[in-house]
Amino acid sequence: MISLRGLECLVAIAEHGSMTKAAAVLHTSQPALSHQIAAIERELGTPVLERLPRGIRLTAAGLAAVAEARIALAAALSAAAS
Repeated sequence: MISLRGLECLVAIAEHGSMTKAAAVLHTSQPALSHQIAAIERELGTPVLERLPRGIRLTAAGLAAVAEARIALAAALSAAAS
């Protein structure tokens, strides 16, 4: 099962377009962030990111996963607030 932290990492990467920037925003290391993304990719069985020389690009699976991750994170926040 994909963790909420993994979903947060995926959304941050999508929003910032960079592993480095996302790691800084999340106050984590880049290797830890890469580990979270690798776990998501193992769980889904497909790459969610295309690593480029300057940044990243979401794959089709990544775009779909980010959309669902945003929904799941909003639901988790709502549940925690109840």
